[in-house]
Amino acid sequence: MKKYFILFVLCGMFPLFLFSQVDNNLSSTDTSSTLIVAENQEAEVAYNKGTQFFSENKLSEALASFDEAIKLKPNFDKAYFNRASVKTQLSDYKGAIGDFGFAIELNPDMANAYYGRAYVEYLQNDFKAALNDFKMAVLRGYNDANAFYYRAVAKFQLKDFKGAIDDFTIAISKKSDYAYAYNDRGSAKLRLKDYKGAVDDYNMAVKINPKMAIAYNNLGSVKRKTKDFVAAIIDYSLAIKVKPDYYIAYNNRASVKYDMKDYEGALADYNNALFIKSDYEFVYNNIGTVKMKLKDYKSAIESFSKAIEINANYGVAYLNRGTAKEMMRDMKGARIDWKRAAELGVEKANSFLQ
Repeated sequence: MKKYFILFVLCGMFPLFLFSQVDNNLSSTDTSSTLIVAENQEAEVAYNKGTQFFSENKLSEALASFDEAIKLKPNFDKAYFNRASVKTQLSDYKGAIGDFGFAIELNPDMANAYYGRAYVEYLQNDFKAALNDFKMAVLRGYNDANAFYYRAVAKFQLKDFKGAIDDFTIAISKKSDYAYAYNDRGSAKLRLKDYKGAVDDYNMAVKINPKMAIAYNNLGSVKRKTKDFVAAIIDYSLAIKVKPDYYIAYNNRASVKYDMKDYEGALADYNNALFIKSDYEFVYNNIGTVKMKLKDYKSAIESFSKAIEINANYGVAYLNRGTAKEMMRDMKGARIDWKRAAELGVEKANSFLQ
C-alpha cells in the first residue's frame, strides 16, 4: 500500500498593531482629582515607553512598561491589549489570551482584542474558539482582509469548506493580490472535488507570487488526482525549483513516479527528500512500498521499521510491514503488526487479521 500526503499550508501574516501613543502633555482641569490625574499621567508615560520599546522589538522592556502602566491604572484597556500583543510575540499564549480577555471586559467593543485573541487561539489549534472570536471581531468592525482570511482558515480546519470558500472570497475582494487566500481557497475547493476551481485558484496564486512553492505543489497534487501525471511532475518540479529544500514536493513527485511505475525514479526522489529531512517517516514508508513492488521484502521491512522507529503510532507502516512479513512467510510477525495497525485505527488491518 502506498501512502502520500498533499500538504495544504494555510498561512499568512498576522499583524499585531499596538494602539498608537498618546500625548504625554496631559492637562489637569479637575482639581478635585489631582492625585488620580497624576497617576494616570504616570500610567500613560509607562504605556508610551512600552509602545516605543515594542516598535524597537525590545519585547522584555515593552512587557515591563505595560506591566507598570497596568499597575498604575488597572482599568487601562489599551495597555492590556498591548501587553497581550507582546506576550503573543513571546509565545506566552496563555498570558496573551488572558490579557486580551481583560481588554475585552474593559472595552467590549475593542475589535482588535477579539481578533488578537482569535489568532492566539488559532495558534493553539482551538479552532472553534478562534472562529467565534474572529466573528466577534468582524461584528465589531474589524473588516481587514486578514480577519476574513483567518476566519476562513478556522472554518477550513473545522471542515466547513463552503464557509471557508465564502470567507476567502471576501478576503480576496478586500485584497486582490492576496496570494495565500487564493491558494487556500483552492485547497478548500479541492476538498469539495472542484478540481477546475482549485487549479484556477492555485494558478492565480502563482501569478501573483511566482515564488510561491506551496501553490505549485498543490497544483501538482490536483493533477495527480486527475491522473494528469506528466503535468503533475512539471508542477512539483517547479515547486522544487522555487524551493530546492522542499522535501514534501520531492515526496509528492516520487509518488507520481510510483503511479507511473517508474520505481527507480521514485526511489531517487524519496532519497532526495530524506537527504533534506532525515526523520521524515512518510518517506520511509513510501520507500518500503517501492521495495515491495521490486520484491525486495527484506529492505521493505527495514524501511517500514524505520518509519515506525520515528513514529511509533504510524498505523499504515505497521500494516505495510505486516504485509512484507507475510511475503517472507513470517505469519506470526505479520499478525502482530496487523493487530497493532488495527489498534491504531487502520480499518483495513481487520480484514487482514480475519
